[in-house]
Amino acid sequence: MITSIRNATDEEWDYFADSAESAIYFQTREWFDIWADYAGFENDTKLISFESGKKALLPLTRLKLFKGVVTAHFLAPKGMGGFLTIGALSAEERGDLSNLLKSLKMLRCVVNPYDELTNQLPGLNSEDSTQYLDLTRGFELIFKEWAMGHYTRTKKGLRQGIVVEQAGTEEDWRNYFDIYQDNLSRWGKSATNDYAWELFESLYKRRSPKIKLWLARHDGNLISGALCFYHNRHVAYWHSATSQTFYKKLNATHVLQYQIIKDACDKGFLIYDFLPSSGIEGVIEFKGGFSPQLKQVRIYESPFMQLSRVLRNRLRNSAAYKFVMKNTGF
Repeated sequence: MITSIRNATDEEWDYFADSAESAIYFQTREWFDIWADYAGFENDTKLISFESGKKALLPLTRLKLFKGVVTAHFLAPKGMGGFLTIGALSAEERGDLSNLLKSLKMLRCVVNPYDELTNQLPGLNSEDSTQYLDLTRGFELIFKEWAMGHYTRTKKGLRQGIVVEQAGTEEDWRNYFDIYQDNLSRWGKSATNDYAWELFESLYKRRSPKIKLWLARHDGNLISGALCFYHNRHVAYWHSATSQTFYKKLNATHVLQYQIIKDACDKGFLIYDFLPSSGIEGVIEFKGGFSPQLKQVRIYESPFMQLSRVLRNRLRNSAAYKFVMKNTGF
């Protein structure tokens, strides 16, 4: 039985995020702070105490719309989330947590697939999937299992002299953002996101070891980049952009993944997560060439949030929608 629910302190949040084996970057305070700065999300993270003495932490954020008339809750803005616990909970305690989620009238929860607790809760009403690599097998074996096209393109890209490095300056980040803007122009209405420079600026200015922007260059020209997040045992490949000028001439995207995954193996990370692909077949196929495993990603949406999603899909390209949802990522 739950005995108390209160706002978690920063220290409590950091402790659970660092100590829970299943925790990923999207459940950290740093990620929530980024979205608070960028899009006005408000921290509503809770510490739940049980009669047994056990505790659970729920990283939770809210977004107020229409001057506060509507409040939507998310377990992780533009990521995957869920409860953080240290040790197992009883069936009754898990049921109490499920009821807590259902008490939130406007809630969207894309569940961290490595979190067994939240995935056991009833009422998760839709599914997605993520592609991931088990890094414990070692990079040499992982590389050998790539599809022939990916393997040969990587080898060719290395021979072409493509160099991969981490972004270090604001200019590096701005150049990456410029490529992303070119991509958005090319994708048009099919783009699944449209982030402003302020998001990337916030990421850069934190100088966080958990945030790495990887860049691929050829003869000094920036060709491709990938933004990855690191926490505990998990690496998340969250965003990428590639120069249209060089896309079909060089194999930068393959060399980029080669170096990122090799580095993760060398650093002792256990999982390289390509993350869900919004159903885009070309992206799924590209990730599939690295011979990843599939993991179910479960999603809970409250009835009001389901209705909201239907309306968003109808209005997404309207001027009014873009004004209200500007910079939220939704």
